[in-house]
Amino acid sequence: MKVQESENPLVIKFGGTSVGSGAAFSRAAAIAAEAARERPVTVVVSAMSGVTNLLLGHAAGGADPNANGAASQALRETLEERHLQAIREAVVPERRAEVEGRVLGLLDGLVEAVRRPAEGVKARRAGIAVFGERLSAEVLAGALVKAGVWGEVVGADPIATDRRFDEAEVDAQETRKRCFRYIAPLLERGVVAVVPGFVGLGPDGPTTLGRGGSDLSATVIGRALGSSEVWIMSDVNGVLDADPRLVPDATLMPRLSYHEAHTFAGLGAKILHHKTMEPAAGARMTVRVRNTFAPDTPGTRISADFADGNGVRCVALRRKVPMEIPCANGRRSETAMVVCIGSPSEADLKLGLRLLRKAKIRFLHAGFASAGLVFVVNGDQGEDALRLLHGSLVTADTGVEEVA
Repeated sequence: MKVQESENPLVIKFGGTSVGSGAAFSRAAAIAAEAARERPVTVVVSAMSGVTNLLLGHAAGGADPNANGAASQALRETLEERHLQAIREAVVPERRAEVEGRVLGLLDGLVEAVRRPAEGVKARRAGIAVFGERLSAEVLAGALVKAGVWGEVVGADPIATDRRFDEAEVDAQETRKRCFRYIAPLLERGVVAVVPGFVGLGPDGPTTLGRGGSDLSATVIGRALGSSEVWIMSDVNGVLDADPRLVPDATLMPRLSYHEAHTFAGLGAKILHHKTMEPAAGARMTVRVRNTFAPDTPGTRISADFADGNGVRCVALRRKVPMEIPCANGRRSETAMVVCIGSPSEADLKLGLRLLRKAKIRFLHAGFASAGLVFVVNGDQGEDALRLLHGSLVTADTGVEEVA
């Protein structure tokens, strides 16, 4: 079977909490296996939750083999215990030794990378950080067998980038060639192809796409393979209309436009990497944001067939806005900005100003910008303004999306 664009391969990305334990790996594998019974599937996987921070902490040190000996060994033991435990829980016994061997080989390589001198700090960070995703990929590939399908880690990094080691730019043309060279043959054999997220390959070695870059990896690979749909699986039911840590009554948005999702992510929405929408919009792919732990929930659908919704769809808070104001004590006070995303109107602006005045929240600027309707307030009143404007301006979306 030749994998052509018309065959519509699906790309599924699992975040760190979605593969945070053996049970989580098993759950992720079951979701991927079910989808693979209907069409070719490529899985993009993040590092186990907390692993990237651990790796970057060791990457921050110097490259002195003597000084790093004990630290690298402690790092290895921590990661070995966690990943081998996940393998014992998620991988069938007959394949367990093979997967363990691959993981232990990667850990040997990690120790060498921590001890090895690097030409620059960013090169060192990238060379160490990529091991988290590589380890997860091996465990998930093994877990897929238990779920009833065969999975293999793609033999070479499929995403080509420029020379930047951090926040590298994707070379779309070369990435497409590499995806059809390294991923397509697996899909043709009916294998679920497993790709370490966040990882790229530049002219000078491994690169990374930046923190949260596994989301971007998924849409980049989807575009390269001609996919019509990408799933972003995490530990929330979809994209909420405000940060739930700041707005407890934030609600799920069943659908978003590319522009709304891109703007919201760029303002700090944790659920999506800020560049994720660029490949999706260019290829008119649908992106579904869903919950690994509640896969039957509808989630959020981001697609080309949905333009910006009417009114204010969601709100975001940006702290420490450069605009500063003099204070009575002579010091300068920081400001915060609430951004109302969607298709806000003059009526929304007037209502927002009236509400802020009534609540005695001092606004320093209000008006329309490329991101949406913005209200700049004193920094210490930013969260109050966010909750007030969310409760009064956000228009409920009653659209219902069905799970694919």
